[in-house]
Amino acid sequence: MTDGVTGAAPCRFDSAAEGIAAEVAMLAQVAATGQPARLLWQARVPAIVLPAACLRRPGFAAAAGRAAAAGWPLLARPTGGGPVPQGPGVLNLALVFPAEAGLTLEAGYRRICAPLTAAFARLGLTVSAGATGGSFCDGAWNLSLAGRKIVGTAQRWQRRDGGWAVLAHALILIDPPLAAVVPVIDRLHRDLEFGTRVLPDAHTSLRAERPDLGVPDFIRALGEEDTDGSPAPAQGRAA
Repeated sequence: MTDGVTGAAPCRFDSAAEGIAAEVAMLAQVAATGQPARLLWQARVPAIVLPAACLRRPGFAAAAGRAAAAGWPLLARPTGGGPVPQGPGVLNLALVFPAEAGLTLEAGYRRICAPLTAAFARLGLTVSAGATGGSFCDGAWNLSLAGRKIVGTAQRWQRRDGGWAVLAHALILIDPPLAAVVPVIDRLHRDLEFGTRVLPDAHTSLRAERPDLGVPDFIRALGEEDTDGSPAPAQGRAA
C-alpha cells in the first residue's frame, strides 16, 4: 500500500504532472487488485492545473502565455472542474479504494472530508463542507473555514471487475502564495470565459490561520485519523 500519511513528509515531485500521473497509476492498480491505497504529495514547481478541455477554448494559447509570464505555467489534467494552484504550499491527499455496492458520490466525498475535518479540529480549526462563492474550482464539497476555502475535493471513478475503483482527491491550502496566484486564476477565468470571478478573500490557508503550523503539523494531525480502507456502503446508485 502506498503510504504517505503516517510519515513525516509527503512524496515530492518536481512537477504536478508527476503527482497527477502517480494518482492515475494508483487508481489503475486499485482497479486491478482491489487493495486500497493512499498518497500525500507536493510539487516543487508552481503551476496552475486545469481540465484538458480548456486547451480547446478560444484564446487558450494567449492565456497560457500570460499565466506563464506571471510565474504560473499551465498543466492539463484528465478530470473536470476549474483551474487550481499546485506547488510549494499546496498539499495533496489521494485515497483510492474499491467502491462497495451502492456507494454514492456523496459517500465518497464524506470519506475524504471526514479525516480532513478531524485533522483541522485537532489543530484548533473548525471547517465545514459546502460551496464557497468566489473560490477557484468551487464545489459543494469544499472545506471552508469561516466562509473561506481551505480544501478543494474531487473524485474520479474507474471500472473494475464487478464494480468501480474510486479516487478521492483533496487539495489542501497549507501555505500557498494566494495573493500572487488568485489574480492569475481570476484572469484565466476571464480569458477563457468561465463566467465567474475568483476572489482573494474567498480563500485562506493553514498558515494564515495558524502561523505556527505547517505541512508536518498537518500530516501528524491527519495521521491520527482513519485514511485507510473503503467507506461504508451507502444507498443509491454510483454515478
